[in-house]
Amino acid sequence: MKLLKTLLATAIVTSTIPAMAYEAGDIVVKAGIINVNPKSDSGIDGVTVKDDTQLGLTVTYMATPKIGVEVLAATPFKHTVEAGGERIGTVKHLPPTISALYFPLSGESKLQPYLGLGVNHTFFFDEEGAVAHLGKSTGLAMTLGANYDLGDNMLASIAAWKVDIDAELNDSGTDVEIDPIAIMVSCGYKF
Repeated sequence: MKLLKTLLATAIVTSTIPAMAYEAGDIVVKAGIINVNPKSDSGIDGVTVKDDTQLGLTVTYMATPKIGVEVLAATPFKHTVEAGGERIGTVKHLPPTISALYFPLSGESKLQPYLGLGVNHTFFFDEEGAVAHLGKSTGLAMTLGANYDLGDNMLASIAAWKVDIDAELNDSGTDVEIDPIAIMVSCGYKF
C-alpha cells in the first residue's frame, strides 16, 4: 500500500512533465514478479490452496490510444493444497490470460491507470498426493492496474487480476474453486 501511495504522490508532483502517450500500434512489454493468491475457501470443506510467487510477463498491443489487448503469461505456479492445516498434495498450473484494456486518461498523464476484462484458460499438471487430477478451467478475468512513465519509453507498473478458476477434482464432479487474486509489480518498455 505504501508503494501505491508513493507512486500516486510522485505522479501528482510530476504531472506537468511531458508524458509518454500511447498510440495505435504501440507494444508495451512488462516483466516482473506476480503472486497468485487463491481465495481462502476452495468450495470443499476444510481444503485450502496456498499462494505462490513467480516471474510474470505481459505484452500489450495498443489498438487505439485508449484501448489495448494484453496477454498475461508467467512461469508455472506451484500450490500446496491443505486439508485441516495438513499438506495433502501439490499442483502446478499455467494461467494464460488475454484481456481488453481501457486507459481512461489522456496521453499527457504520466500515470496511466487502466481497467480490463478478459478470458483465462488454466492448465494443471504435476499433481501430487490427494490432488490426483484437476481438469482445465476457462473463466473470466478482471484487471485493474496502473503504468507510470519513467521516461525514455520505460515504465513502472502495478496490476491486479481477479480470475475465475474452477477445476473439477479427480473426475468426481466436485469443483475446486481457486478464484485467485493475482498481483504483479513490474517494469516495462514501450516499443
